[in-house]
Amino acid sequence: MKTALKTIGLFAAAVLISASAMADDSPTPSPTDQYDFMLGDWDLDAATMLPDRSLMPGTGVMNVYTIHDGQTLQADIRAEFENGSGFIGSTMRTYDIANENWALSWVPAGMQTNAGGVAVWQDGLMVETWPVREDPRGEYRDILRLFDISEDRFSVSMDRQYVNGPLIEGIWQYVATRQAEGGADN
Repeated sequence: MKTALKTIGLFAAAVLISASAMADDSPTPSPTDQYDFMLGDWDLDAATMLPDRSLMPGTGVMNVYTIHDGQTLQADIRAEFENGSGFIGSTMRTYDIANENWALSWVPAGMQTNAGGVAVWQDGLMVETWPVREDPRGEYRDILRLFDISEDRFSVSMDRQYVNGPLIEGIWQYVATRQAEGGADN
């Protein structure tokens, strides 16, 4: 229980940071280098939102590398939550020169891709916007923010904005910490 409270506390603190506090003073990376901070192997302290809006903690790993002659970043992620649920999948990120943004797709293991997302560097953080989808509450769009970016750590929080409805903040979130050389068995 103490670990769960600590994890939830970490995420609550990360989500409450204002956008201005998230922005760093370093120059904006060149467009094709904006995701380079993700390259490598990461341990994740994760949380997912339950229907009652409480957070269920979990852990995971993520391996990020380039494919397609270095033109695409592939992030393979595996997460497991306290109740034994979880997921495995890959996110593909390719810079679209013509549109000056990143083209995104999420491929859950054993399922079809959720393609059509776009990302832009905005005020010191990456903002990923995913296509409109639908659940029992109605149509929504997920917005994922990557922030507090450093060489060995970054944070992620996904918000869900319902069309003509509420914004639910932090439905999926994690803090990624770079694995030490020769880290966890993936």
